[in-house]
Amino acid sequence: MAIIPNRHAGKVAIVTGAGQGIGRGVALRFAQEGAHVVIAEYNAANARAAADECSQYTRALAYPVDIGDTDQIAKMVADVVAEFGHIDILVNNAGVLETLPLFDLTPEKWDWLQRVNQRGLFFCLQTVAKQMVTQIPDEVKAAGKADRSYGKIVNFSSIAGRSGRPYAAHYSAAKWATISITQSAAGYLAPYNINVNAVCPGVVPTPMWDDIDRVQAERFGLERGGWIKKTVDSVPLKRAATPGDLAAAVSFLCSDDADYITGQALNVDGGIEMN
Repeated sequence: MAIIPNRHAGKVAIVTGAGQGIGRGVALRFAQEGAHVVIAEYNAANARAAADECSQYTRALAYPVDIGDTDQIAKMVADVVAEFGHIDILVNNAGVLETLPLFDLTPEKWDWLQRVNQRGLFFCLQTVAKQMVTQIPDEVKAAGKADRSYGKIVNFSSIAGRSGRPYAAHYSAAKWATISITQSAAGYLAPYNINVNAVCPGVVPTPMWDDIDRVQAERFGLERGGWIKKTVDSVPLKRAATPGDLAAAVSFLCSDDADYITGQALNVDGGIEMN
């Protein structure tokens, strides 16, 4: 996927969960296309490593944060504004996953996952969106419409947000909720011309998918790698996605070319879901 130099020049992008996997790929793409990036990541070592990689191209800030903690979200947004002066892009990528049969889900497991995947995503969106609104001229806010975009927000859902998952009901519920949150926020923020969209990945070999494969392969008596292979075999395009595939879609949704797109959930899954 071709990098478009200066596509996001001068913009400031926060990418949550950017220490590895898809989030790291998204942050790197933004850096290569001229944006200053904030690596908002729970694991401090991973945050530093990702920021070091991105800093070859742009200013990059490693910011260890637990997005399940609203106080930490508020501090992060304030610190980013103090450092860069503004926020133009938010990519809500951080998430956790544990595959469990329906009957094995406990209230504690449910709450653990929703704290990050649903609650953390929403309050990160809310806090950043409030900051984006403060950056809009008063006369534009008073008019109730804007002639250009004043911010881009992309939330990571999943193909698990398109249909239920017998071994990940809590994860599927959170990803369905992500699409609903995206639509609600897109409607509310439309008068400010702040675009809110979602992407729905399919199979992407990352540390999270390695964990899924390990558990599911053991559960169903497969060799390691067997669960991922079985899943990839069902993909119409006959390959797994790469972080670069997702980064390209996110970069587009955060570009000027997507100014008239909001409230949408884009499947980036090789054709597993077609709608």
